[in-house]
Amino acid sequence: MSLECTTEDCQNHTSTYLCGQCVTDLQAWLDKVPPLVESLNVTIAKLDNVRSAGGGGGGGSKPGSAAPLNLDAMQIQENLRGVSSDAKAYAHDERAAGIAWLIQDWATKAELLVSGPETETVNHAKIKERIQEAYGEPLPPREAIDYLRAKAKLSVKMFDFKNWVKHGHLPYVLDRVSTDDNARKIYYPGEVFRVAQQMRARRIKI
Repeated sequence: MSLECTTEDCQNHTSTYLCGQCVTDLQAWLDKVPPLVESLNVTIAKLDNVRSAGGGGGGGSKPGSAAPLNLDAMQIQENLRGVSSDAKAYAHDERAAGIAWLIQDWATKAELLVSGPETETVNHAKIKERIQEAYGEPLPPREAIDYLRAKAKLSVKMFDFKNWVKHGHLPYVLDRVSTDDNARKIYYPGEVFRVAQQMRARRIKI
């Protein structure tokens, strides 16, 4: 049976959930995983040293400034350790496109962590602008769900959506356009996508 590749914006026909090109692309990311896991060991060790350096004095140092990044490195390393090495195996999973996106996201973050501490040349404003653009404009729940279905081919149930909000997993912003006292809550589609992938990652063994 001929299917359409589930990767966003890929319309190649395939007998699985990923076409041959997307399987090749995913395999290229998977091939990066073992060396990244090893490199993260060095990154974590270096960050530990940075965090403890000069700990005795109160001077101009920033105690604990490396701790959040350290935790990021350890979490990404743990995520990558659970990744399979065979892209073809993922192609038979109906969630293949989301899994591939998640693996690429982890690997990209690992590469940034391994590359070392950021320098003064980093354009934080530009990075923030790109993130906001990728996340889309905040929308009411149903519109955010419809947006993800159209743009990312990701189906989110309203029941799950409400649970994520209830348990504090999904952040919201208040609609400033609203004129009444009870401003409605709206959500960035990118945040909904991120939480959906995190929840699915908990339920499946990657």
